Amino acid sequence: MTRTLRIGTRGSELALVQARWVAARLAEHGVVTELQIIRTEGDERPVDTAWGEGAFVARIVAALVEDRVDLAVHSAKDVPTTEPDLLVIAAYPPREDPRDALVCRVRGTTLATLPHGARVGTDSPRRVAFLRAVRPDLELHPLHGNVDTRLAKLDRGDSDALVLAVAGLTRLGRADRIDEVLPSAVVPSAPGQGSLALQVRAGDGEAIAAVGLLDDPATRAAVEAERALLAGTGGGCRSPIGVIGTVDGDTLTILAAAARTWTPEPGAPVIPAQVGWVRGRAPVAERIDLAERMAARVVALRVGPRVLVARPAGRGGDLLEGLGARGIDAVQVPAIDIRPAPEGGSFDAALSTAEPADWVVLTSANAARAVLDAVERVALEPLMLRWAAVGQATAEVLHEAGIRDVFVPSVANGATLARELPIQPRGRVLVPRADIADGVVADTLRERGAHVTDVVAYETVEAPDASRPLLAAALDDGPVDALILTSGSTARGLLALADGDARVRIAATPVIAAGGSTAAAALAAGYQTVLTAPSPAAGDILAFIGSALGVAAAPSLFVLALAYHDTATGAPR
Repeated sequence: MTRTLRIGTRGSELALVQARWVAARLAEHGVVTELQIIRTEGDERPVDTAWGEGAFVARIVAALVEDRVDLAVHSAKDVPTTEPDLLVIAAYPPREDPRDALVCRVRGTTLATLPHGARVGTDSPRRVAFLRAVRPDLELHPLHGNVDTRLAKLDRGDSDALVLAVAGLTRLGRADRIDEVLPSAVVPSAPGQGSLALQVRAGDGEAIAAVGLLDDPATRAAVEAERALLAGTGGGCRSPIGVIGTVDGDTLTILAAAARTWTPEPGAPVIPAQVGWVRGRAPVAERIDLAERMAARVVALRVGPRVLVARPAGRGGDLLEGLGARGIDAVQVPAIDIRPAPEGGSFDAALSTAEPADWVVLTSANAARAVLDAVERVALEPLMLRWAAVGQATAEVLHEAGIRDVFVPSVANGATLARELPIQPRGRVLVPRADIADGVVADTLRERGAHVTDVVAYETVEAPDASRPLLAAALDDGPVDALILTSGSTARGLLALADGDARVRIAATPVIAAGGSTAAAALAAGYQTVLTAPSPAAGDILAFIGSALGVAAAPSLFVLALAYHDTATGAPR
C-alpha cells in the first residue's frame, strides 16, 4: 500500500475495538492506517429509542463515497443488503461466535430456569419472536443503549435478564457476564452477526488488494448467503428473521427461521407454530441460489399454514391439489407402502372363481384399487358382481371405474358394513383385505351365514425406509401445523419413521384424522391431540382441514365434529 489507509468508524467503544483490530491486522501486512471517527445517526438518537435501517452505517458510507475515508469498518449485521454500486465489501475477516447470549441479574440462570414472568430486556424484534416461541410467559420489554448501559440497567434491577450478542461481549472483554449461550436452533442469529464487513470503493484497486488480505472465505460464504436470504425475504436488520450459515469443506448449511405472520380465523382448534424453520445444504459455490430458494420458503411459511400428508406415494393427488387451492402448503411423506398381491397368486385365483351376483366387500380404497387391477388381469367382468364399500372414499374409486351401483353402510366402518350388507343365507362374499387387517368383517359375515372367501389383496408396509429422508427434509423445510392421517397404518408408520427429537415433534403436532377408526389408532399410537373429520371423503376432509386451521369458513357440521381426545383414556373432551 503506497498511502495511508483512512479507516472510517463510529466512536463507540465496540466500534473502536473493531476498527483497531482491523488496523492491527493490516499493520501485520505493512499497511499504514489512521482512524477517522464519524458520528452516525444511530449515535445521535436518544438512548431509549431503537435505530432504523442503516442508522449506524449511512454516514460512514457517505464518507467513503465522497473519498473522505478509504475503508469503512462495519458490523455486518448493520449493513443494508442493498449495497451502492460504487462500493464493495473487500473482506469479511474470520467471524466471532455469531450466537446470542443470555446475561442474567442472578448469575447462573438459564433460559430454562428464568422464573415465570421474568423481565427480559431486548430491543430486537428477532429476539423477541424466538424467545416468545419457547418461553411465552416471559415479559419481553425494550431496552436500548450500548452494552455497558444495558448491563448497568440490568444490575440496578430494570430487568431480570438481557439478550446480547456473544461477539460484542467477547470483543469488549465482557464474556464473563454470559450465563448461557443460546443455541442457534432456539434463537437464530441476525444475518451477519459476529462478522465484520470491510467496505471500500469499487474503483480503489489498491485498497481492495490490501484489505482483501483479511478476507476469510468461509466467513464470506456464510455471510453472503445469510444476507442474500434476508434480501430475498424483503426484510431488513430489524426484521424478525434469523439465519446462520456454516461451512464444512465445500458444503454450506443454512438454518433460517422467521416469525409467522398469519393468524387463523377465530375458534380454529389448531394453533400454528409461532415461528417457521427451514434448513438447506448446497455446495459453497451455489450459496446464493440456495439462499434465494430458502428465502422463498421463508416467505411462504410466514403467511400461511403447512401440513404433512402421510398418504402412500402416488395417492392423495386430489387432496394435495385441494389443499393448495385453499392456500395450505402441503408436503407428502408416505408413511406406508402399498404392495399388491403377486400376479397369479391366491388373490387372482379367488377372483377367477367368482360367480355372477357374488359380493365383493371392500374395506379401503387400497383394496378397491387392488381388486380393480386384478379384475382386469383375470379378464373378469366387474358389472356381473355386486359391490360394497366401507365408505364414500372407497366407493368413489369404484365410481371412477364405471361401477355405480355400490352398497355403502350407514356408518363408515367395517363392522357396520358386515352387519348391514344385504346378503342371503349361503350367499357368496369375497373380502379382499390388507395383510394387517383384522378378521372382523369376514367373521361377522360368516356368523350371518355367508360363504366368505377372505384373501390378502395387498401388503401394507409401515414406515418404509425410503420415506425416512423425506420426513427429515420435510421437518427441515418448515413448520408443520397439522398431520393429515387417513388410516391407522399411516398413524403408526409416521411415528415409526421419526427418531429422537423428531419423534417428539411429530407426536406433539395436532392430527387431523380421516374418520373415527383412524383417530382411535392415532391416539393409541401416542399422538397427543387428535381431531376427527366426519368422514374420509375428499371433500369432507378438505373442508374440515380448512376449518381446523382457520383458513376458511366451514359449515357447522365440521365445527361440531372437532374433538380433542384425552391421551390417557382416548375419550373425547
